[in-house]
Amino acid sequence: LAIVATSILWVYWDMHLMPFMPLQEKLAAAFENSSPRVDGGQRKIHKGTPMTLRVVMRAPFDPTSTDPLVLEQIEERLNKTQRLAAETLPLDTFELLEVHLFHENKEQALQQKTFLKDLKTSANGQAQPPATPAVDDAE
Repeated sequence: LAIVATSILWVYWDMHLMPFMPLQEKLAAAFENSSPRVDGGQRKIHKGTPMTLRVVMRAPFDPTSTDPLVLEQIEERLNKTQRLAAETLPLDTFELLEVHLFHENKEQALQQKTFLKDLKTSANGQAQPPATPAVDDAE
C-alpha cells in the first residue's frame, strides 16, 4: 500500500508540478522568503474554463492595503512574475495569470488577495490593463 501511495504521489508530482519547477525556483530567487508555489492548467470540474497559470506566494506587505506605495509594490511584483513566467514557460498556452499574494501577521488573521492578468491581451501587443483583484479574501 505504501509503495502504491508513493508511486501515485511521484507520478502526480512528476507529471503535474515538475513542468513549473523552473519558474518556481526563479520566483524563489527573485522574491526572498516568498515560498512560491506554481501550477497551471484548466479546472477539471469546469470544462471550458480558461487555461490558467497559478502562482501563490508570500508577500512582505499587506496585499489588501490601499496605500499607493503598496499598490505600486503589488504591480511591480505582478509584472516581474509575468516576465519570469514568459522567460521560463510557453505562455501562449495560458490565457490567465492568477497570482495569490498572502501576508502572515503573527497572532492575526491571514491577509490575502488574488490578482488576475489576461495573458492573451498582453501577448497580442495591445495595451494591457493593470491587474485586477479577483477576490478580496481579507479576513
